Amino acid sequence: MDQPITPEGGPLIPLISDAAIDKSLTKINEKVRQLKRDGITRGDQEILKNRRLSFTWGELNEDSNIQTTSVTTWRQSRARRAYTAVQDASDHLFLAVVLVISPTECAKTSFEDILNYLIGLETYEPYHLDLSSAAKRFFESTAAEQGFSSNHRYLSFMQSLFPQSS
Repeated sequence: MDQPITPEGGPLIPLISDAAIDKSLTKINEKVRQLKRDGITRGDQEILKNRRLSFTWGELNEDSNIQTTSVTTWRQSRARRAYTAVQDASDHLFLAVVLVISPTECAKTSFEDILNYLIGLETYEPYHLDLSSAAKRFFESTAAEQGFSSNHRYLSFMQSLFPQSS
């Protein structure tokens, strides 16, 4: 089976025999390669600013205009737990996952196999990203605008992705 190759030539997430899992892993691998090559693009910034980061690190159901049902709350909670599990494994991999895997996709029970695979990887070194100071400023301004700048997961993410700045 063909395995995706990083710009450095080493394997990223090895593909397995399940087509649905492979599709998600391929999306993640492609995003990691793009982040290594180009950094965070304007499109990435739009995805992250469009409630993806505040969904992950902010308060749930903060928008009082949205009627939430118990099913919606369950889906949000499930998706948030999935993002949290990936971030616990690797802040660098988390960034790629949060960019290409929507909360709706994370909330599906079928995502459980993908999640277990991601958090069970032996090493996360191939996902290490060296992002620019402009990317750091983007995350800082987004955190301030969306009110999660003191969230411990956000602070851990920043420390991990921008260790030279601490």
